[in-house]
Amino acid sequence: MRNYYSLFSVFLAAVLLADCKTSRVVTGKTVAVESAGIESEDLLTCCNAGLKLPDGSPVSCEASAVLYDNGTVYVANDKDMPTGLSPVFTKSWNALSDSLTRPTPLLAEAFRTAQKYEDFASNGEYIFLTTAFDRVKPGSTDWDGYNTILYWKKGQEANPQVLAPEPGAKNSVAYRQPLSKLLAQNRPNYPNGMPYFKVEGLAVMDSLLLFGIREEGEKYDKFDYRVRIVAVPFFTEKTASGDRLSLRNTWRIVADFNPATVPGLPQPLALSSLEYDSKRKLFWLLTSIEANGQLDAYLWTATPEQLFRSQSFMLVRDAQGQPMHFNHKAEDLTFIGTDRLLVIHDDDRTPTKVGAQTRQPNQAAYTVLKIRTTDRTHGL
Repeated sequence: MRNYYSLFSVFLAAVLLADCKTSRVVTGKTVAVESAGIESEDLLTCCNAGLKLPDGSPVSCEASAVLYDNGTVYVANDKDMPTGLSPVFTKSWNALSDSLTRPTPLLAEAFRTAQKYEDFASNGEYIFLTTAFDRVKPGSTDWDGYNTILYWKKGQEANPQVLAPEPGAKNSVAYRQPLSKLLAQNRPNYPNGMPYFKVEGLAVMDSLLLFGIREEGEKYDKFDYRVRIVAVPFFTEKTASGDRLSLRNTWRIVADFNPATVPGLPQPLALSSLEYDSKRKLFWLLTSIEANGQLDAYLWTATPEQLFRSQSFMLVRDAQGQPMHFNHKAEDLTFIGTDRLLVIHDDDRTPTKVGAQTRQPNQAAYTVLKIRTTDRTHGL
């Protein structure tokens, strides 16, 4: 694999791999976000209106993951789709809001068998897509598809691979145990691992995967909201059938952030997306709330130094100094060019408004932000 490491990320990787506590000073540039403002809002039509699943229930477009790459927008729905379609599809950026231009489904078996997608990530060479890891059925493989991480080299989306310890695996359920044990550290109530958790964020920094945890607790209806971030390195293996990625067994909790430390925001806010912006050397975080019919979300940033030291994320504000927020359950973000940010929303079955339009079940709302940033030099 090509090596994109900066001095700082080499240092961070060494810390994670060796569990080292040595410090060193590196001078470099980071970017501070001055403000963000809404440039446009619209609706993405995911499929034909009135489409139904085999059981007769209507198809719901609950877009939870988005990635822009060279004029193409990748979208993943966290709900199942009928035969012949896929919860993962692409659409041209120039036709994103065109309701007459249908998306192109990605029909590889791996896309159609995994369930409940949550986040895309890319390091410029590989694209990754994770599910929620929020359910497993003891003694059965029925729900193993909810525990899947897919990856492929850019331009090779017709051949997605499953990230798993063993070649040929159909899912990544084997990674659920180390993640569960890690999240249960220092939690005496869970000696066998965290029974329930939900992954909603995925970022990749060079050769580190970072998972954002939104929920954890006893079970799906008894949990606490979280903004916790887990990092694990990955590496490339040469095989007879081509390059294969694997994870090292060095999982670490690198950040545990409480949005309630910022006064005036609704609670409980929890993580809904995590992305690494290699151009600006910034992590971007979405937190959202979905309670009693209220949908809202907020945007944050952190330098790698801040994130890996578990310092507070910085709230992004608009030009008037007010918190940048969305009247939607923002689920994922991706950059369009240098200073525009596309944010996709998963409003579930709520008929939210976008201007004069009311979102229909086969549609997803999205927002395009204009970002203003400034360069800063710092010592690490």
